[in-house]
Amino acid sequence: MRIIQYCILLLFVLLLSCSSKETEKIDMMRLHDIWALESIDGEKVVIDESIKNLPKIEIYVEEERVYGNTSCNSFNGKAEMDENHISFSKIIATEIACPNDLEQRFLSAIDKVDNYKFGKMRLFLLEGEVERMVFRKID
Repeated sequence: MRIIQYCILLLFVLLLSCSSKETEKIDMMRLHDIWALESIDGEKVVIDESIKNLPKIEIYVEEERVYGNTSCNSFNGKAEMDENHISFSKIIATEIACPNDLEQRFLSAIDKVDNYKFGKMRLFLLEGEVERMVFRKID
């Protein structure tokens, strides 16, 4: 009788652990999308004469890569993530002169990011509890 109880308990634990890993993977796959920057360090980004395009990122979860543009230069780099944490490293960018400081602010903010959350079709990139960047889903 104890062997049956033990087997049932073991089966339950295995099913529970598989379920949580699948949920984590599904949440991470939500990152795999194209996102346009809405705000950086609490300041809304608005298209004007000096900002022709909103910065965008595209995260490839399986490949652990990020691609995008800073509004005037293209970039790519490594994206490491798990259920709530994300970090970007080895970012390289083209070197076209930009008419404003948005690119510097973007690259500085993305370098500080260590976690994320979702809400209302938005991706929030955070440094600890501090909201560094907010992106909206665009595809």
